[in-house]
Amino acid sequence: MLRTKVYRADEMKILDEANGRVSAIVSSEKLDRDGDVIRAEGWRLDNFNQHPVLLASHDYHSLRSQIGVWEKMEVDGTTMKGVARFFVGKGNEEADWAFELAKEKALAFSVGFIPDMDKAIPLNKDDAFGVRGMEFKGQELLEVSAVTVPSNPDALQRMVKAPNLHPVLAEIAQERLEPEMAEAEMTQAEMIETIVGQVVQQLSERNGSTIETDDEEPTADDDTTDEDDYGDGDEAESQTTSAEAEEFDPYAVATSAAEAALEESN
Repeated sequence: MLRTKVYRADEMKILDEANGRVSAIVSSEKLDRDGDVIRAEGWRLDNFNQHPVLLASHDYHSLRSQIGVWEKMEVDGTTMKGVARFFVGKGNEEADWAFELAKEKALAFSVGFIPDMDKAIPLNKDDAFGVRGMEFKGQELLEVSAVTVPSNPDALQRMVKAPNLHPVLAEIAQERLEPEMAEAEMTQAEMIETIVGQVVQQLSERNGSTIETDDEEPTADDDTTDEDDYGDGDEAESQTTSAEAEEFDPYAVATSAAEAALEESN
């Protein structure tokens, strides 16, 4: 029975950007999220090496899903690693996007294999993930896929909400969403500030109050100062206006109105 295992290629290296060549560890003996362990010495690569295709997300049906080839695949200690060449610049958008993710270390690889269940050993204790897994000691490698996340933010949002999304892909998708979310929050803050400024101005003009600014107070040496700035010609009117301004806070009113409007629109 075909099984797949997804690994985040944290140790991926770009070998030749112009030709789309990368090296990556695609399997290790670490306990995976399914509670399984795959022993590196158990990998059989003979059939794989005869047709070492690099697929997109285990899609065996579309020709365009072949986004590259594995130039090399070998067991190295407790890991299996390979050198892949993506078909970049060949008119295959899936290949181009996968290589872009590889350059950003936001790409995962998934091995498709058939385990030899006669050599598999059930793990005799509950693992850290709360499930009982298997230790695979013999497995035939069929293919290794690049598993990508979409570029569109809306598609990423839908992806992270999917109930059965693999945790590795969820982690990558969330990381790519963080800049979008930060930008959205900044845009919302700027929108509030703009709306508040406009409403403050309107309410201030309607109520005869003035907006506080950073302008300096007039001085006795200022040529534009008249007697009402320091005299008592309009003292009573000035006191009335001041009292009204203290009672009415246009900024608070505008802020409340703007936030209420945004909540309603959401």
